[in-house]
Amino acid sequence: MKIVIYIIVVLFLSACNKDKNQREVIVVDFEKAINSDKEVFLSELTDTLIYLELKTPKDIVISRIGDVIRANDYWIVRSLAGICLFTNDGVFVRQIGRKGQGPGEYLQIRGMDFDSTNNEILLVDSQKILFYDLNGNFLRHIKITNDYFYNIGITDSVLWTASLGLPHEQYQMYAFNKYNDTLSFVPNPYYKMEVKNQDGVYFSHSRFEKEFYRYNGNLYLKNRPNNDTVFCLSGTIRSPHIIFDMGKYKLPLHYEAWFSNIDYEKYASSYWGIPSVIEDDSNIFLLALRRNTISKNPYESNDDDWRYLIYDKGTGCCFSSKDKLKDDILGCQSVWPRFHTGDYYIDTIEWYDLQQNVKADKYPSLSISLEKQFDSFTNGTNELLIVFKRK
Repeated sequence: MKIVIYIIVVLFLSACNKDKNQREVIVVDFEKAINSDKEVFLSELTDTLIYLELKTPKDIVISRIGDVIRANDYWIVRSLAGICLFTNDGVFVRQIGRKGQGPGEYLQIRGMDFDSTNNEILLVDSQKILFYDLNGNFLRHIKITNDYFYNIGITDSVLWTASLGLPHEQYQMYAFNKYNDTLSFVPNPYYKMEVKNQDGVYFSHSRFEKEFYRYNGNLYLKNRPNNDTVFCLSGTIRSPHIIFDMGKYKLPLHYEAWFSNIDYEKYASSYWGIPSVIEDDSNIFLLALRRNTISKNPYESNDDDWRYLIYDKGTGCCFSSKDKLKDDILGCQSVWPRFHTGDYYIDTIEWYDLQQNVKADKYPSLSISLEKQFDSFTNGTNELLIVFKRK
């Protein structure tokens, strides 16, 4: 207990940078926000909206996009096809790395980041971190032997990673350098905790979870939905930036899937977590998700499993945005900033899913230019990037 208290004190005394505003911890009242509805239009945030088709060779299919990063004049996209580089207009340039066990090859991609200082792409394997330049050349790798490794973020040449928070993982956060020297760490408070599960290791996961995000030149760590604090990472310094007061919607420890999968299946749908955070100068966009679906089919989510929250930095108020961000620019579906890179917000959608709604005439005010663009798409069209630039 003394160790945990000491860590919390250190975290609160640490500063993200010298900007006074950056040291202020934002507190979000989740109970109040989830019950405060407001309609928000895209035109309030942006003047432009683009449905960007990712054009690839026939043997490369972009589906289930997990990350999008803007690097110089390129889009770096992580999907089931691996890591691919595209031009500003969505034209395929090259793949970065490939699956295998040889030099520069990976077994399983867990995440990626871009080191803008050295113009290097970091690809996270289950066993190592691989470094490539934008020309696709493999540069080097760092071998990983510990079990804390899940995703990666880089700031000031310091590599940060975070665990799933499972009892067999010794650390919650971990920082090291390119030589694999340990620089800083935070112990996992659940390490070696006795749990009810006796038949294996369980954990809940959504493909929309995003551990790291960037804003104002800083790297931030949200980590897993059971973590109610966003940390600002600057070099080896970590400090609280946002605290989510979940109130009655906080999943009790003994209902976590890793603690008791049976109780998780019974009760977790009554509780919420925040798997993704996007931030700019004016707003913080919070994707809220039930800790377990209310759907009868456990492999399908229900529309009521999701909430889209916006924290207004000017007023300090947080509210639920009805129907995501309503498209009053092109008259198409509502969108949500799933990724934020540079000045761009990005959402994604499979063309097949969007096509069904277009055929059903769910968008009667669809712009003529967008209708023409959609007419050129086929069943073989890759997942689309929905790109809008902030005002």
